[in-house]
Parts: sequence; structure tokens; C-alpha cells
Amino acid sequence: MSLHSLLTILHVLAVVALIAVPVGATPEECWYETTIDGASTGYVREWVEEDVDADGNIVSSSYTRMMAKRGRQLVRIELSERWVETVKGTPVSYHLTSRLSSEERELDLTVAPEKGNARLRISLMDAAEVSDMSLADDFLFPRGIRRLHVNRGFVPGDSYTFSAFAPDFSEMASFEVSVVGAEQLEIMDRTVDVHKIVVVSPIYAGLELHEWRDEEGLLWRSEVGGTGIAKERTTREKAIAEEEALDILSAGAVPANVSIQASLRVDDALYEIWMDDADITEFIVEDERQSIEGQTERGVLVRIQRIEPAADAVVRFPIRSTPMKDYMDGNPLMQTWHPRILGVAARQAWGTDQNSWETAKNIERWVFEEVENKGFSAVFSSAVEVLDTRAGDCSEHAVLAAAMARSISIPTKLVSGLTYFQEQFLYHMWIEVWTGDGWYALDPTLGDGGVDAMHIKFGESSAARGSVADLSVGVLRVFNRLHIVVREYTTGGKTITP
Repeated sequence: MSLHSLLTILHVLAVVALIAVPVGATPEECWYETTIDGASTGYVREWVEEDVDADGNIVSSSYTRMMAKRGRQLVRIELSERWVETVKGTPVSYHLTSRLSSEERELDLTVAPEKGNARLRISLMDAAEVSDMSLADDFLFPRGIRRLHVNRGFVPGDSYTFSAFAPDFSEMASFEVSVVGAEQLEIMDRTVDVHKIVVVSPIYAGLELHEWRDEEGLLWRSEVGGTGIAKERTTREKAIAEEEALDILSAGAVPANVSIQASLRVDDALYEIWMDDADITEFIVEDERQSIEGQTERGVLVRIQRIEPAADAVVRFPIRSTPMKDYMDGNPLMQTWHPRILGVAARQAWGTDQNSWETAKNIERWVFEEVENKGFSAVFSSAVEVLDTRAGDCSEHAVLAAAMARSISIPTKLVSGLTYFQEQFLYHMWIEVWTGDGWYALDPTLGDGGVDAMHIKFGESSAARGSVADLSVGVLRVFNRLHIVVREYTTGGKTITP
């Protein structure tokens, strides 16, 4: 599983929950512990500065630190956020600095409420992207959101909406709140009277954020429904205490019912997939490789096949198609304009007569061979950083390959899901390229010239503005909730029924 998925969840928890300090109260610090199934993954510190800024605005800040293991590799991520609002709760500006690798990603949002818009600037290394976006009338920052909760009064059955900036997607989003009712929590050696609310947004595709707040709007606990991922109020001492880091590879693994020695050679597979607490149908991505074949008492039957484009269907690149633009654009994550990216990509086209599929396979193989350090120390590095370090896991392989393909105008998307490895399914990332008659999968982490039938897709992304939050959401919707049984698989022309 990618740490980026966990970072996305922290933003889901943060965007509608911060800042915890009650409106009108003396500024104070609040500390939270973040967990997966009760195991600590890090902490969040929130505070409101003692003095307002020079314009009389209130400055709220948050610092998130996460530590986890991926196999034997210990990795850390850091996230710093700063919101500026007027005393009445009108948004002014937002700043985010995130460090997932050796690079720092900066995001600045400047709000002009009198004009009904905001300017967004995203920068990574020497790349920057600036865009303008419209504001909804109910657009709020965290203190304004908390004020809204308090003013509504936490009446059971009440529902209301607001809009906020979703930093994962670098977009504005609408949120709907439903008040469940009064409850009690045992936290920090005390019993706290709270109100439970549920917050959902279309942009997060079905993920439910459950929050427990007191009468003053102070957040005590929040969790993403069904995932086991939570954030809970704690003391500073407990929050910063070093504990055994959670191995997120093991935490996200789904056991398999088969042992397959040569899974790369599996050309066709039939799965039964289900979830205990939801209809799995809405979570399955159907495409040319992957389709639902029927229902079972527990879930659905999904057929996955290895496919390649027909020789007469492949078009030459550069592919110039307006609908494909989102999948050819560069961004701060995939610097398609960088001369070194262009240079190594162009060399993979030599001798292919501009055949998009053959060139894409050459790129896949090149990335597989050239990214020699296939460890877990990097956490979603940009394409240029991967080219420099030649290090990374599946996300780094996919980002570099996608940037190379896009740089020579082969449309490419990033894909997330699970793949089979040593009797379990692990969260993974690969790419798909457009060759003329459809999207075809390649896996630069494996360099096999295609993707076997043991890759199960749950999300895809154009990585607009360098964001891959939609990939993370696709994974997180099924995280800790999924069951997979291989009903049959075909390898070497032989069909095997476990």
C-alpha cells in the first residue's frame, strides 16, 4: 500500500475537521493520534496562533507526521498546513507544504471572495502550475465549518451542506453533513459527551467520514467508515512517543486461496470478490480487461484477462486527440517538458516506426531496467527525481513511465489496485496507454510487456495538477474490507481450478 493513500485519508480527516480549538475560546494546542486498526501511524498537532495577523485575521495551523514501515524500510512523511480566515470566518488564504520524498510540494490558495474566485498555485522542484477556480456561496475554511456545526446545534436527523477546498484533488468540493445523535466516548481517561455526525462528498466517491464533536464543536475523534483508519484526541506525550511502526504492506494485504509460482504467465482468471459491509459492485472498475460475469451470495464474479492491441489497431504517435488531452498533459508530478524526460523517451522510439504500443513497451522495459533500487524509501517521487535517483517502488516506476510516454504524445493514465504476490494480494500501481482502439495495461515494476490477469484494478487517474488522490480513494474504498477467492485461472493454455 502507498503512504500516499494514507496521506489522502489524513486530508479527508483534516479538510472538514480542523481546527479543533473552539470558536471564541482561548487558543490552545490539540494533539491527535492517527491509527490503522488501533496501531499508531503518527500524530497531528493543531493550534491557533496567539496573535492575529496584521490584517486582523485568525491564523490556524496544523502539522502532521506519519511514520510507517513498508517491509523493512522505515519511511516518514510530513505535512504542514496554514489557514487564514477573518474573525467572521471568511476564507483568506491556505498554504500546504508536504514532504513525501526528498522533494517538497507547495500549494497556495489565495481567496478573493468579493470576486467569487480563488487562485491556486502548485509547485514542485522547478515546476509550478497556476489556475483559477470559482467559489461557491457556502465556501468555508475549517473555523467557518466548525462555526457552522455549532450554529446548527447538532440536532439528530438534521442535514446541511457546505463547500471547502480539497487539497488532495486541488479542487473545490461540496460536503453534506448528517447528524446522527448524542453519544459518549472514553478518551484521555475521561468520559466525553459528544455528537456524532457523518460527512460525505462526491469527490471522495462514497467514503464516509464519521466525526464526534462536543457542544463547542471541538473534535474528539474521526474515522473513515469501514477502513479502520482513525484520528483521536490524545496528549502531547502520547502523540510524540516513538512506537513500533506499522508495516502497511502487511496491514493492507488480502490473503489468497492459491499458490501460483509463475503468476506473470496467468492469462485469464475468474475471481469471486466481496465485502462484508457493502455492495462490491459499485467498487469494481469494468473495462476491456476486467468485467463482472455474475453474482454470488457474497459478492460478484469478476473475469480478468491479459489483452494486447491488434496490430492493425495501433496508431502512430504523436497522438493528437482533444479527448485525450488530460492524459497527455504534464504537471508538477510528471514533468513531460523536461529535456531529460524527453530524451530518454525519444530513444525508446528508435526502430519502432512510431508504433505507440511497441514504444510504450520499450518505455516499460527501460524503466524496469533503469530503476535499479526497487526499495520503499521513496514516497511518490516526481518523474525527474526518479530519473535522478533511479530508486522507488511501483508508484515511482509508474510515474516515470507515464511521464516518458506522455512526453512523446502517447496518452497514459495511472492505475491502482491489487496484484498477486506470494499467496496474497498487495496494493500496487501500474499504467495504461492509449494505442488507438483502447487502453492497454503495462507494469513498469515488472517489465513484462503487458499485465497478467492477477492485476485487479480499483482506480485510475489522469493525475491532473499532479494529484493522484482519485487513485488513493479507489484503494481506500475497499481497504480492510475486501475478500478475494480465485475460482479458476489459465496459464500456459491450461485452466486450473483451485
